[in-house]
Amino acid sequence: MKIIITAGGTAEKIDKVRKITNLATGKLGSLTAGEFVKQGGDRIEKIFYICERGTIVPKLSCIEVVSTEGVNEVKDALSELLTTYKIDAVIHSMAVSDYAVESMTTAEDLALFLAHKLFLLNRQDFKQESSLTECITAWIKENDRLLDRNRKVGSDIRNLMLSMRQTPKLIGLIKTLQPSTVLVGFKLLNGVKKQRLLDAGYEVLVRNSCDLVLANDQSEIDGGRHIGFLLSPDRTFVRFQTKAEIANGIVGKVLNLIDKKG
Repeated sequence: MKIIITAGGTAEKIDKVRKITNLATGKLGSLTAGEFVKQGGDRIEKIFYICERGTIVPKLSCIEVVSTEGVNEVKDALSELLTTYKIDAVIHSMAVSDYAVESMTTAEDLALFLAHKLFLLNRQDFKQESSLTECITAWIKENDRLLDRNRKVGSDIRNLMLSMRQTPKLIGLIKTLQPSTVLVGFKLLNGVKKQRLLDAGYEVLVRNSCDLVLANDQSEIDGGRHIGFLLSPDRTFVRFQTKAEIANGIVGKVLNLIDKKG
């Protein structure tokens, strides 16, 4: 069997020396890889472990680390693996950045740009506040007083402003490239009621043709405690209380699904 595990978080470039990232460590991904070896034995030929620098990586002979930096490189790595190999399962546990930096300016430069635009305005052009709001939003996108992100931005800037764009959801790519693979998705919310969490998890499962989804709440993750619900397409679920239990449960279900698919 060949397995893909995406683990840890992604880091998006701010400038030449700075990045924006999240607190994901890859511990669950590492535990999951260990469980595949433990439960699958010699059946596990290769585990492609997609991660960024600093992610926890299991010391297993079948592990092939695929190093990435940023969402686009994760997308490229998934695309290459899924079009090159027959992949039996993908465990997409990576906390992929929802946003990436698009441009960067200072508060002073943005104010100068908008002041110039407003100075040229005829007040009669705007009959209501909403139309002016729309215009200002468009101007912000047009702002050409930008800092060069390919260089280190000076530390003397007092008010730095980042414009961020939404990144693509990579999970939707997986079944498109390899429909037969067993896909495990993840959904993380924070401080919501159980039913809201389950509904959000099922939405991810249906939208991306997942075989399983692990729904968890950030407020229920603390130290050795990690409450998670492993959801199946028939809307049944199994509740786990630790990362070790989650990894064990995911691998057991995945191996069973692979066997059923033949």
